[in-house]
Amino acid sequence: MSKIRLIVTTASGVIAATATLLGALRENPQLAEAVDGAVDKLKKSMNSENPKLRFEAKLHAIEVAADAVAETFPQSQDPSAWRRQAQALRMRGELAWNANTGKARRKAMKALNRETAEVLAQVNERLALLQTSPQEITSDLD
Repeated sequence: MSKIRLIVTTASGVIAATATLLGALRENPQLAEAVDGAVDKLKKSMNSENPKLRFEAKLHAIEVAADAVAETFPQSQDPSAWRRQAQALRMRGELAWNANTGKARRKAMKALNRETAEVLAQVNERLALLQTSPQEITSDLD
């Protein structure tokens, strides 16, 4: 399997997992609209050649996951950490996008997309854990 195909397959899997996990948190009507928007943005970014669009969609998914977890599990400290990571990645993305052109921009955005996908994978793992055993998780936080 080529490197590019492996990266695309991995990123696609992360995005699909994010869509599924966020969908499970749709029970709250206030979160449903934000979750639907994040899932739509992720789906649109999958077909885009624009690295900034893919990057922004992943950041948006991280932020929506943080909002959903903060609303569903108010005692969890994960959302603030996720928001800090997303904010730092967004700032680095803006710098990479505006300070570079051509090949240097593509290389910088590719690295940031990969890093953002890793953060999103960590968020997915935590979302899955929270959704499978919320009582156990919340009792550990007390």
